[in-house]
Amino acid sequence: MPVKAMRLLLIAAMATLSWAMPACAKRSAGDLARGKQLYMSDACYTCHGTTGAGGRPAGPARAHQGLPPEAIIRQLRRPQARMPAHTDKLLPDKDAADIVAYIEALSQGPKATAKDIRFPTNRKQSPRPP
Repeated sequence: MPVKAMRLLLIAAMATLSWAMPACAKRSAGDLARGKQLYMSDACYTCHGTTGAGGRPAGPARAHQGLPPEAIIRQLRRPQARMPAHTDKLLPDKDAADIVAYIEALSQGPKATAKDIRFPTNRKQSPRPP
């Protein structure tokens, strides 16, 4: 194979790898278990679902969206839609990193279906109206 063709092939391979790397390159340094606890206690699940699949009019899916940690943090701090802003005074950086770790963990598993969605059991249910 001529040197020029080899060089072009190498450049194309490097360009392809550099394009694909951002999706898998950086992982959050947060605590996954604590992130799940915060996701549930801060009621993120009420809009985004317990599996991050969304499905309610108020909140889009967060899991399986290919979002890098910085994009999730940016959405928490300066949301693009009706979501309230979670400033660093309301949600410290450590807590935000933990929530990101939980969302990343949700994204590693298979996509959830409606039968997979569970609501927290520690929540008191209101009696149903007659």
